[in-house]
Amino acid sequence: MTGRNQARGQAGWWSSPTYVALLLLMMAVPLLWPAFPPLDDVPTHMGRFRIQAGMADAPTLASIFSIHWMPVGNLGVDLLVWLIQPWLGIELATKIVIILIPVISAAGLLLIAKEAHGHLPASAAFALPLIYGYAFQYGFINFSLGAAFAFLTFGLVLRYQRLRRPMAWRLLILLGSVVIYFAHIFGWVVFGLLVGGNALYRHVTSWKISLATIRAVFGEGLLLGLPLIPIVAWRSGDNAGETSPYFDILNKWGWIESAMRDRWVQWDGLSALGCVALIIVGILGIARTNRRLLVIFLVMAAFYVTIPYAFFGLIYADMRIAPLMLAIGVIAVAPRPGWGRTAAALVALAGFGFVAARTATATVSYVRYAQDHERWLQALPHIPKGSRVVAFIAPPCPRGWTVPRIVHLPSMAIVRRDAFVNDQFDMPGAQLVEVGPSIPRDFAYHSSEQVRLPGCDRPEPLLAERIAAVPQGAFDHLWLLGVDPAHRPKQPWLKPVWADDRSALYAIVRQKPATAAKGRAG
Repeated sequence: MTGRNQARGQAGWWSSPTYVALLLLMMAVPLLWPAFPPLDDVPTHMGRFRIQAGMADAPTLASIFSIHWMPVGNLGVDLLVWLIQPWLGIELATKIVIILIPVISAAGLLLIAKEAHGHLPASAAFALPLIYGYAFQYGFINFSLGAAFAFLTFGLVLRYQRLRRPMAWRLLILLGSVVIYFAHIFGWVVFGLLVGGNALYRHVTSWKISLATIRAVFGEGLLLGLPLIPIVAWRSGDNAGETSPYFDILNKWGWIESAMRDRWVQWDGLSALGCVALIIVGILGIARTNRRLLVIFLVMAAFYVTIPYAFFGLIYADMRIAPLMLAIGVIAVAPRPGWGRTAAALVALAGFGFVAARTATATVSYVRYAQDHERWLQALPHIPKGSRVVAFIAPPCPRGWTVPRIVHLPSMAIVRRDAFVNDQFDMPGAQLVEVGPSIPRDFAYHSSEQVRLPGCDRPEPLLAERIAAVPQGAFDHLWLLGVDPAHRPKQPWLKPVWADDRSALYAIVRQKPATAAKGRAG
């Protein structure tokens, strides 16, 4: 047997629909218990979703925030939540959409593997835990949704190419590019890498490049071009964004080691290195490597090495690519036919065990994060609805592998109390929501939240300095997170409302002019 028939001869229980369905179900398990996904940026996203859902019943939000609609490539989860939140509410709608992200991603990866190899290889499951990569843990949910759509769409492209239906796969690239772009612009970049690598595999058959080969590759690349129209409109003027230096090689290996970073440094690091080892086993010829997927992996690797940390305003650009690149490299590998079905079955069991182990530890981790969040958010019932809150957060010092994921929790005051809090992203041209002039810009956005305590060697300003600079007339409450009782303020204009050993809430008492003048004179 050769080619696709040979691959079919290796198919086993690991190719069955029941097994695939079980893998997809496992991808959802870690996110089922928490009230909202305990991913770092998610509370800020939910705050934005609350604002975008309409502010007619929230006068404080309406008086401060404004929405500026434009064709930004950063709307995937926003639009889906906006569509279903009238029936489910912001938190449940967000939870459901985010649960779908790893499920769609896994379905896309498995479909790509099946179409490339001719059947689902026994080792394909090893790639699935990479879906819960560092970018996903960080809460880059629009990017993660865009990448999920990219994987699934590309899997369908491969299917229709195998079925020799050129109109279908060309339309998928043409229209899928637009959908993926609006989910997230970097998801569109990932899709371009997949399509471009596939085009190179299909048309470049030797080192001798002909004009016909160039035309064929360029022609498939043109199918990706529709999003360039909104990109030109979006990135014109002041919306171009920052780009950091290229070829920052020193940080690249760190993102590989952190590809599955969550809570346990040894387990997370060894899991990522295990995936790297599996790819090396394939490249060295010990296992079978699918040439199509190997070419795509190499294209992604070249892009990863080149891409800077910040790319046209998109931060952590290289970090986002790392787990996706590894996932493609892993599904490129498969047991050799000569190993026999017993060896292939053992590989499949090991892959399933890896997915089960990573799912179990991610579930435990997320339950712990959710329980921790409940403690941090005990201040919320004490914040009057419609308040104006300035929040300061002192992250752990020094920062370790595990972080408490509290730097965006204040946005839950927007979600649950319709209160303003200085936690929305300050990313001109990449966000629809803007803070109005009634809040001084130095205290308007997330960049104003983080502080450090004395003795902490971090770049943030000292807590005492930030509290002294608070414009008292602009806010009703001060919320401190990660500040122990010994470092809490004693200013007379701060009235304690609630506190525990890790956070505190104060009402800001507006001083009368005469009292304030007397205080200054004294």
